[in-house]
Amino acid sequence: MSEGTVLQRTWFGVRHPRRWMRDLCGGESAFPLIVLFGLNAVDELDRTAFGILLPEIRDEFGIDIQTALSLVALSAVAALALQVPIAQWADRTNRIPLVVSGALAWGFFSGMTGLATGLIVLTVARSGSALGKAVIDPTHNSLIADYYPIETRSRVYSFHRAANAVGAFVGPLTAGLLAYYLDWRAPFLLFVIPTAIFAVLATGLRDPVRGRWERRAAGASQEVVDTEEESPSFAESWRTAHKVRSLQRIWWSLPFLATSLIGFVALAALLYEQEFGLDERERGFAAAIAEPFALVGLVIGARIATRRFAGNVKGLIRFVASIALVTSLASAGFAFAPSIWIAVALNCVISAALAIIGPGVLAALSLAIPPRARATGFAIGSLWVIPGLAVLPMIGWVADNVTIQVGMLLLVPMFVIGSLILRSTADVIDDDIAQVWQSTAARSSVLYDRRQGTTSLLLVRGVESGYDHRRVLNGIDLHLDEGEVVALLGTNGAGKSTLLKTISGIVEADRGAIVLDGRDITHAPPNEIAAHGIVQMPGGQGVFGSLTVRENLELAGWTNRRDAAGVRTAIDEALETFPVLVDRLDDPAGNLSGGQQQMLALGMSFVMRPRILLIDELSLGLAPTIVGQLLPIVRRMAADGVTVVLVEQSVNVALTVAERAYFLERGSIRFDGPTSELLDRPDLLRSVFLAGAITDQPDESPTADDTNGDTPGPDREPGVQVDRPEVQLADHPVVRSVDVDRSGAPVLSVRELAVTFGGIRAVDGATFDVFAHEIVGVIGPNGAGKTTVFDLVSGFTPRTAGTVTLDGHDITGTSPSERARLGLGRSFQDARLFPELTVAETLAIAQERFVGSHSVMAAALHLPMVVESELQIAGRVDELVELMGLGDYRHSFVRELSTGTRRIVDLACLVAHRPTVILLDEPTSGIAQREVEALAPVVRRLRDEMGASLVIVEHDIPFVSGVSDRLIAFDQGRVVTTGPPADVLEHPAVVESYLGTSGAAIARSGGTE
Repeated sequence: MSEGTVLQRTWFGVRHPRRWMRDLCGGESAFPLIVLFGLNAVDELDRTAFGILLPEIRDEFGIDIQTALSLVALSAVAALALQVPIAQWADRTNRIPLVVSGALAWGFFSGMTGLATGLIVLTVARSGSALGKAVIDPTHNSLIADYYPIETRSRVYSFHRAANAVGAFVGPLTAGLLAYYLDWRAPFLLFVIPTAIFAVLATGLRDPVRGRWERRAAGASQEVVDTEEESPSFAESWRTAHKVRSLQRIWWSLPFLATSLIGFVALAALLYEQEFGLDERERGFAAAIAEPFALVGLVIGARIATRRFAGNVKGLIRFVASIALVTSLASAGFAFAPSIWIAVALNCVISAALAIIGPGVLAALSLAIPPRARATGFAIGSLWVIPGLAVLPMIGWVADNVTIQVGMLLLVPMFVIGSLILRSTADVIDDDIAQVWQSTAARSSVLYDRRQGTTSLLLVRGVESGYDHRRVLNGIDLHLDEGEVVALLGTNGAGKSTLLKTISGIVEADRGAIVLDGRDITHAPPNEIAAHGIVQMPGGQGVFGSLTVRENLELAGWTNRRDAAGVRTAIDEALETFPVLVDRLDDPAGNLSGGQQQMLALGMSFVMRPRILLIDELSLGLAPTIVGQLLPIVRRMAADGVTVVLVEQSVNVALTVAERAYFLERGSIRFDGPTSELLDRPDLLRSVFLAGAITDQPDESPTADDTNGDTPGPDREPGVQVDRPEVQLADHPVVRSVDVDRSGAPVLSVRELAVTFGGIRAVDGATFDVFAHEIVGVIGPNGAGKTTVFDLVSGFTPRTAGTVTLDGHDITGTSPSERARLGLGRSFQDARLFPELTVAETLAIAQERFVGSHSVMAAALHLPMVVESELQIAGRVDELVELMGLGDYRHSFVRELSTGTRRIVDLACLVAHRPTVILLDEPTSGIAQREVEALAPVVRRLRDEMGASLVIVEHDIPFVSGVSDRLIAFDQGRVVTTGPPADVLEHPAVVESYLGTSGAAIARSGGTE
């Protein structure tokens, strides 16, 4: 080796310093790493000096151990609390000014510590000095990850962490000597100088491109590698970090690990003084001796991480967790060391072990946290440390009142628990890393392509999401172009509504990427996504019931609140589209009919002026004539450049306006293409169409194989043509198993029933009868008073006039519960069940009418009468589950059920109640056409097997005409006509006010040709 060569032994062997640094940094510039190393080291000088001089500071200000540890905890809390806002700043702006200003700030507060004359000033100074840790942990760690390649992460993090060891070596040694020969204040004043020097050097740094190494690892092109994603908002980065499962587990470990480490460092100096009688200088030497072993630990840790665990992050996590367990045992030995030599030796072991742990965890996290939220991801963990710090004053109390050894011993189990939680991170970290690489590359690729004008407005890639750890969507891929109408089809429970909620941010995606106009919105909160132009109209629950119609429309303009004139114009256009709302502007939205609320929700969506409009059930609760009016509006919006995604259970309605369709089944996309091609896929459509309704030729009948085992009924005929005003009724065959006798007394008699809301006559003299074993369908336009009649008959709304008789009993003045006891059953449009109960529990509660004892005391004592009653209820639940085909859902929570299954559970509750008259309010609302077919025989079974009469409010003409013995048509609160279904549907007033001329809207559950 030539003369002048400087030798340095490292984990790379013998290298020239310059070449060594180049190898360490993977060929990248070493200047940023050196500057960050220096800043980390000078911050450690201040912190370790305070720890080693804590006995002198305690004596100076006359405080006990408990107060001293409380001061340490307060300083730590300040550092931890500041990390999140600083990290958010780092994720959104240039990080270099933050590094420089942070260094100058903590240098100032370090000098203030040396000048403190009272406990309050000292407390302020120590809290301010916490800025060092608050800046270094999130900002330095994110910078290092973006400066240096993935394969060098463990080495560069080890080098950066070596600054802590250098500072912890120089700090105690320097502080101890200066305090011994001068004063304890001198070190804090001196340490300001190197801090200022490195702060000046930091001004020469340049902020690197975030996530470039992850994109390169995923195989992206150089153009994509250099394309940095847009900065997230605070809420978005917060949600992004919380979706990293490995990060969550590390957070759970932090209250235990960090608190035990902070407590150990503080108590170690006190132990040296009280048990071994060391003065300032001797304590400085004792603490400094351990730090070279930290460097040894860093070397060993980096070597192991680089070679043994290269590409095996799971093994690396398990290794560092095992080292953490060893550390906990060494700390217990330190507390009860019989001599100063053994105590120092154990401290050396602990220092080396901790040095191995830190870089390994940091390297793993740098890979698992998405680059655009990396600083926030590092920082959020700081908040998890804060609860654990509450233990420190209690540990201090034990040290004051028992012994320091016992106080330190209490920290050991906390360290063990944290180590075990950390070890569990290995189970999920590989998946997190793969997700980061793929999604980071995908988002930057989309952003680059969007800037070049070569990609779609919205891209969804590999999205997975669900509820309460129950996955609903699996690897969803789709794209939306500007100005197109896309239909999203599938059976209930396929994941259609969940997909809309995931795109709009109501349900946060667990995996994958959602990119709008080149910007990632995967983890953005719903309000921000709405402001970006994605508007969702939820099915059946899109208005604020306590606000007036006017207030709802004005509230919808919040995304464009800076354009008051534009919002006013949009509101006027919405009212022009739905003139029925003009007369109800000052009425609470909750007083509107279900259909009118749907109109208001659509109007609110128009006012928001979306770029992408997600409509969940356009025809939900709307009369055919209104649906017919809405279809041209949807086409007009698309022509104006709005992208419309239409989730619609009526395939007729969806395919009438959509140009392209996606078909979902069990959370996966089975079809993607033009709607014309979907019509050629009977294997898919048969799951939402009625069996036999999608054949191209009327005389063709599918085989049992074609229908997946569902053989068409013998009297089933082809469905209704799209866009034809003629109404055909044979899509739901009528099976009359019970003859209706109208010669006797009716089981339900309604006479001159009326009610007024705010001067509006919602129901005006409604009169009709329902006879035994009869199914009566009720139709009429939105706002005709159909649901209000149900509310009056069931007692939920007080009447203005009229009478109601049930099975010969006048129930006009009775309460809803009394009417239920007399045999009146009622369902609602939105299947009002208890979401947190299982299906079996829901069916059990529905039988409350038949519970033998209602005594709380008897139930508490488990008396025989209660046991017998519970057994009877359980037996009846078993019967209902079997009768209604709910065996697969018996133990499922109601909130987990699809809309169609909830409808069946709702009907099962009615069966459990055993009513004589059942009022069904839009039972097909929100369920797929295939499930409408399954619902029809269930409705007849309620009549046939229970002997009940049914009154059904329904907008699905094929369904209601197929199951009903008689129809009643309402308009403006009055009965227009009644009679056989065919006669009523041909009545001129019914056609004009209700049916309209759109064949797709009329036959929403019919077939297509």
